Amino acid sequence: MLASLQTVAEHLLLPPGLGMVLTLVGIAFWRADWRGGRPLLAVGLLALVLPSLNIVAQPLAHSIERDLRDQVLAVGRADAIVVLGGGRLPGRGEDGGRDALNPQTHERVRHAARLHRDTGLPILVSGGSPGALPGRRSEAELMAAALQGDLGVPVRWLENTSRNTCENATHTRQRLQNSDVQRVLVVTQALHMPRALACFERAGMAADPAPAGFRGPTGDPRQITDFLPRWEALETSQFALREWLARLARPLRDRLQGRSDPA
Repeated sequence: MLASLQTVAEHLLLPPGLGMVLTLVGIAFWRADWRGGRPLLAVGLLALVLPSLNIVAQPLAHSIERDLRDQVLAVGRADAIVVLGGGRLPGRGEDGGRDALNPQTHERVRHAARLHRDTGLPILVSGGSPGALPGRRSEAELMAAALQGDLGVPVRWLENTSRNTCENATHTRQRLQNSDVQRVLVVTQALHMPRALACFERAGMAADPAPAGFRGPTGDPRQITDFLPRWEALETSQFALREWLARLARPLRDRLQGRSDPA
């Protein structure tokens, strides 16, 4: 139930959903000649357009990524690499109906493969399949197949029961409890990294960041395309705002989970 409410909230509060809702309500108010219809319509259109501009999306990303940019990768302290699942694409007819990793998870997998080749550290993949039909592979199994079959990199551990970032952390700790692993390198997008590290800290597992896919400003001069709507910018804004929303919602989520705990 909580997961469903979270999904609905994300669609309503994140772009482009919020802009669409405000625009439709503004149009309805305007057509009904209600006060405030035009201002609400204008706000809705701005909420649709602004997140799709790089001049908005990149600073949003930088507000989360900035503390990671200058960090040195703590390879010497880690005993293993943990790759977090970031979603899947549903199977299509041309793929034989088989699910596939989405672009974010592919980015994580490729980054983990490079780290393994540079360091020799063993890899754990973490990601379940909530609500999956029987016979469908978990995200962890899809990641393992990509690493081993496509990239030629071995996977030592597979954690395929987690449904979210904090379960990634707690279930990873459980999966590694009988190993010699004391500290891990966490692989996920830079935008997702602060929340992921906080989950590993709460789970009581030592972790260092190994971020992939920075989306903040690159330092290059602005181009005209930075002022034009682009799908990539909208995706970045959505990602960054989801992380801020998750931070703000964390105390409420913890309280609701505490109430649902029989203990």
